[in-house]
Amino acid sequence: MKKTVLGALAALLLSPCATGAFAAEPAEPAKAQSKEPPPVVIQGIRNPELKTYRVMAAGLDAFDDYHTLAPAAPEVRFRLRARSGAKNVEMENLAIRVAGDSVSIHLPVAADHTFSLPRSEEARRENADLLLNKPKGGYRWEPDIHSAGVPQGMRRLGDLRLECKVLVATAKEEIGFWFTSLVNTILLTTDWCGHEKIKLHKVTQRAVASATLLHGEQRVPLQLSSDGMGYVPPLGEKIYLDDELIEIQFVEAQEPKPAA
Repeated sequence: MKKTVLGALAALLLSPCATGAFAAEPAEPAKAQSKEPPPVVIQGIRNPELKTYRVMAAGLDAFDDYHTLAPAAPEVRFRLRARSGAKNVEMENLAIRVAGDSVSIHLPVAADHTFSLPRSEEARRENADLLLNKPKGGYRWEPDIHSAGVPQGMRRLGDLRLECKVLVATAKEEIGFWFTSLVNTILLTTDWCGHEKIKLHKVTQRAVASATLLHGEQRVPLQLSSDGMGYVPPLGEKIYLDDELIEIQFVEAQEPKPAA
């Protein structure tokens, strides 16, 4: 029974991101565009990967509740990515709409494919959907939190811990009180992010050569994902402080060799 529930929990936590509960590398500034992008039409294609407003809003509540993990982070954003293995996924001209019985809120998607979810009691009350203007099945989402002042090429451990809190809050909202209580009983804790049996991979867009936690004078190498597209941050190890940084080295792109 315990293995079955843990397996179901792992599947639930992985479902928003397909290959991992996290999926974000250090954000790079968006490049300025010389002209306005073309208008995007929301066609109202239902996309279950984005969940409902009520489920996603639980992540907003978690960000507020655990903001002390990353007090210098101004907000939680949500990042859209192509789902692993999906074919012909377009990442240009993305747009999202919150759609309920009477509520309709257009959400701008930034050049880095992130969007901000506003507070709306009306959308929560109507259990509104988040609709993406693309066919379903090709996209995934994940929380995206960055504290001010973190150097490029690094991630702050407290930011990653807060991203996990947001992700787990959406999972708990989706599965409901009964199943959440069952998992709490089996894990003997309500803190899923800090449980030793739950190791959440931080998925990246580029292949990772190494991920190293800077712990005082020590450099602690972190486990990489089996496919090389991520690493495992020590979210539950309290010896490591929230302000400690993870240095990420990416695999350099290989230039094609000229034909002989």
